[in-house]
Amino acid sequence: MKKIRLFQVLAFLFFAALLIKITSGFYVNYIWFKNLGYSQLFTTPIIAKLSIGVISFLIFFLILFGMGLIAFRTYQRAEQENPSFWKNFRLRVLKYPDPAEEVNVTPINKRKVIAVIFVVSIAFSFILSLQTVENGWMKLLEYLNYAKFNVDDPIFHKDVSFYVFQMPFYNFVLNSLTSSLTMIFLASLFFFPLTGLIQLKGNLFKKGSLHIPRSIRRFWSCLIGILFILYGLKQIIAMYTIVYSQAGYVYGAGYTDIHVTLPLSIILAILAVLCSIAAFLFFFINDHRLVTRPIVIYLLAGILGMGVHSFVQYTVSNNEFFKEKPYIEREIKFTRLAYGLNDLVVKDYPGTAKITWENIQNNRSTIENIRLNDPNPLKAALSQNQGLTYYYQFNDIDIDRYQIDGKYRQVLLAPREISDKSLTEKAGTFVNLTMRYTHGYGIAATLANEIDESGYARLIVKDIPAKSEVQGIDIKEPRIYFGELTNDSRYGYVIGNTSAKEFDYTLGDNNMENVYQGSTGLKLTGLDKLFLSAYFNTFRFYFAGEITENSKLLMRRNIVDRVNTLMPYLKLDQDPYIVAADDGKLYWILDAYSFTDKFPYSSPVGDVNYLRNSVKIVIDAYNGTVNFYTFDTSDPIIKTVSAIFPGIFKDASAMPSNLKEHVRYPEDYFNIQSHILLNFHVDNPSIFYNREDTWDIAKKVTTEGTSNIDPYYTIMKLPGEQESEYTLTIPFTPASRQEQHRNNMVAWLAARNDGDEYGQLALYRMPKNVEIQGPLMIDSMIDQDPSISQKLTLWGQGDSEVIRGNLMVVPIDDGFIYVEPIYIRAEQQGASIPQMQAIVFAVDKKLILVETKSLDKAIAEFFGKKGLPEEPGQKPEPGQEQPQVVQPKESLLEKIEILKQQLLELEEEIRSM
Repeated sequence: MKKIRLFQVLAFLFFAALLIKITSGFYVNYIWFKNLGYSQLFTTPIIAKLSIGVISFLIFFLILFGMGLIAFRTYQRAEQENPSFWKNFRLRVLKYPDPAEEVNVTPINKRKVIAVIFVVSIAFSFILSLQTVENGWMKLLEYLNYAKFNVDDPIFHKDVSFYVFQMPFYNFVLNSLTSSLTMIFLASLFFFPLTGLIQLKGNLFKKGSLHIPRSIRRFWSCLIGILFILYGLKQIIAMYTIVYSQAGYVYGAGYTDIHVTLPLSIILAILAVLCSIAAFLFFFINDHRLVTRPIVIYLLAGILGMGVHSFVQYTVSNNEFFKEKPYIEREIKFTRLAYGLNDLVVKDYPGTAKITWENIQNNRSTIENIRLNDPNPLKAALSQNQGLTYYYQFNDIDIDRYQIDGKYRQVLLAPREISDKSLTEKAGTFVNLTMRYTHGYGIAATLANEIDESGYARLIVKDIPAKSEVQGIDIKEPRIYFGELTNDSRYGYVIGNTSAKEFDYTLGDNNMENVYQGSTGLKLTGLDKLFLSAYFNTFRFYFAGEITENSKLLMRRNIVDRVNTLMPYLKLDQDPYIVAADDGKLYWILDAYSFTDKFPYSSPVGDVNYLRNSVKIVIDAYNGTVNFYTFDTSDPIIKTVSAIFPGIFKDASAMPSNLKEHVRYPEDYFNIQSHILLNFHVDNPSIFYNREDTWDIAKKVTTEGTSNIDPYYTIMKLPGEQESEYTLTIPFTPASRQEQHRNNMVAWLAARNDGDEYGQLALYRMPKNVEIQGPLMIDSMIDQDPSISQKLTLWGQGDSEVIRGNLMVVPIDDGFIYVEPIYIRAEQQGASIPQMQAIVFAVDKKLILVETKSLDKAIAEFFGKKGLPEEPGQKPEPGQEQPQVVQPKESLLEKIEILKQQLLELEEEIRSM
């Protein structure tokens, strides 16, 4: 008796443990969402999935079980029509050696057959409903909560929301029903002929040649009739899909789609209805041709339609532009609209203005923010000089702007994160990885164009504990528990506020320590502790003496993984960036995009053809809290998602001002818009079709050859504006062809980032009849200049490597200046820290390389100046003498230019005489 009770207890414990393990994922995810204040993001999908799962299961079960019963009854009736069949069938199946031998055949047990049909129907319904839940729950919620685009397509005059939210749901329902009924029909085609009840005599297309028992005939009649109706509905839906067809020259409906595909869909839909009527007549009239002929006719119509489509498309290609012209205009219009380019401001920019010393001095704020500190060399230098310990790492250089000492300056920041890979290699114990080394510490920061005499960036924030040498950045809470490197790859979590204490930094011979006091984290008590143990497959939470009742488990600390788990319905930008806010805390800002691939007439980029940077996500680097802010309230997709999850998204006005001033136009979005503009900047469909004015992203020289210039942030005064502002820019050149490489600049695009102008795009186009130097042309001039190339070759000898930084193209007063920093990296005993050696400064076709760390000195030497004028607004203190500024004479280059101009004027006077 005791053994039995012990066995029962052990069995109970085993199944209880199994149940806890199975449900641990559900429970842990729920408390994680709840801990962040987003339980709705967890429960809403579950409720929707359960609802659609139950409904779809019942529908599939009723279809499958009903059809199963009908098939069984059909078989019974067929057996009654041919009583000897079952006996002969058993003899054939069981392969009795003597068919003439009398065999007692047991009658079919009706209850058992119905039970089998019931079980099989449940199994298949469950499988089908799981697929339906996975593919359809979000489509259902979008269908029920969709917002209108208030944009009609030009063919069917439907709002775009019909294609983005309604059609996917209709397709989903039709595909689900069609697939299940088609499966039943194919099964019946296999089963019924196998019974031998269906007999073929002579030509299939003659009346009476196919003998089908009445019960089977009626079964097929209903099933085929319903399928034809569903296929007719699918053709009606397919009719609308021409708005994102890719069959012809244009994306969306082209000439062939309008004149062939559209009529063909209507014909096939009508034909499907007629075929369904014929199939239903088969229920009453015993003539199999009522089914076979419609099926053949429908298939032949489809094949013929494809042939006609190909033929018409071929004829269109012989006179393509004339026939496709109106559809090209639609593609241009809708593609611009889909990528937020419909409000693009297009302006003329001369680009040929002569830049003088006065122009430079009138644009001091622009000059002061030209980026000499290239992110790649800077990252290498910081890793060597500011990592401070082997387990701290700089993953990325983020570019932002701050008020530094009262000036609006561009700043490069790098968060110092904990690297669990480094820890795993050298100190990978459980306590170290989960309790001791839990967080990164602080940032390093530098101004965009300040280099010290050693050739390294002059850091304005550095060291541990953080030291700020300027006003404008003051770090009060430097700890980074949530970041880009906090992957917790070994255990999947860390535990804060334990008795083990958490390492901060080394001070002298002592380690400074800290305990996590953040607002998020899962308590290791009660049921939470039990389910967390089951979820992570460990008993350590019970046996580790360092864990207390106040300890908190932190999981999903990688900020991208954290946000993706909360909101997988948006695409995330590839570059989260750190912000040192005025409150002394560190925050991450991550851009998110609403998207679809169902926008009419819009040319796709990858798997999307509509994109909006609708949401900014803020993650507290210490607490791990996540906040979603809507920055594009006009976007119907984010409106729809907001309606599905009410209260999740906050208005942009709710973002704290000390964070809002650091919001920037994201590079990923800007890159996509730039690539769209390569073709879609033109309005004329003829020019678009002939690719007469196709652009390319400007190229730059790299160690591997050439590559596209990356968009770059800068503080500059845009043409026609009075104040400098933070912008994201990229230059364009004409598209090159194999026989002709064209690297002159034709335009540049700027995205504004400040204040009420945030998000405005301005395209500055330059005259086509003049040559304006593109970045690659400047790089070529650097390589061709004997003195410069000689220096670069000399510096690159031995174990040294010359690194050419990003070539910055800077518009100033209707002209351009070009700046490229030159770095040298010396390989010595594994150390590899690039140092800036020189600056290349160019205007038009004139350039100079100056061995200096100061852009002002390079510019002064270019213009032949021996001293630098005082900065505007800079005055000496009372009692101090005004520093003497040397006003040098005109440079030789300027004199030559003046003489050339005088000669041209003299020649013009002689001709006019």
